[in-house]
Amino acid sequence: MFRSGHARQLPQYATERHCVAYLDVLGAKKFMAENSDKFLNDLNSIYFDAVNDVIATGIVTGETVEVKIFSDNILLAIKTGDDPEEAKEKITKVLNVTANIYNNALWHGYLMRGAITVGDFFQNNVFVYGKALVDAVYMEENIAVYPRIMAHESLVKTHRQYFMDCIDGCFALNTFVFHGLPDVYKFRLLELCKQHHNDIKVMQKIMWVIGCFNTYYTNKPGIKWQITKSEITKAGNY
Repeated sequence: MFRSGHARQLPQYATERHCVAYLDVLGAKKFMAENSDKFLNDLNSIYFDAVNDVIATGIVTGETVEVKIFSDNILLAIKTGDDPEEAKEKITKVLNVTANIYNNALWHGYLMRGAITVGDFFQNNVFVYGKALVDAVYMEENIAVYPRIMAHESLVKTHRQYFMDCIDGCFALNTFVFHGLPDVYKFRLLELCKQHHNDIKVMQKIMWVIGCFNTYYTNKPGIKWQITKSEITKAGNY
């Protein structure tokens, strides 16, 4: 094929340091098959409520977190810059929005898995590109396994209070830190047990989250919450 006219001068892109979070809704294929429009609108509600909840706290002000949703995947990114204190503040924004998305997904009856990384990244209206995204996708698909949001080790060093230790030596975002209503968590997790008690694979994932819930609220000063085996059994036999 011959081209006429002058050669086009395309812009030259470059990656910059970003904090990137990549999230995946577990069981999305099933939800799409059962009621595609409901799942679409639930995703919209999960995103809208999560962002507005964080804005209401004043955490996300000024430069906001960029969010892209494609199918059942959610991508969040913010340019961190080179100043350590500024980068720390911006990463905190990503952690807050990410945790709120996870929490709102649970409220709607969905479990999520993902990863948060720091590294080179580029995005515009066409491209999402860079090692930070590749690393996050790899961690979500190959390491996370359970409904947890994995963390790059550099994030754990600067934001230790937001992460919990996992038995496999990894670190995951502690979404309970960002949610002050344990009764809501408990209710939704038992609802999930009720809905999926006949599906062993799904129940394994739910039980992992319940284990994290029990560990966090057992050790939290002043607040003691537990989801007991009898409550789980009762929900399954409802």
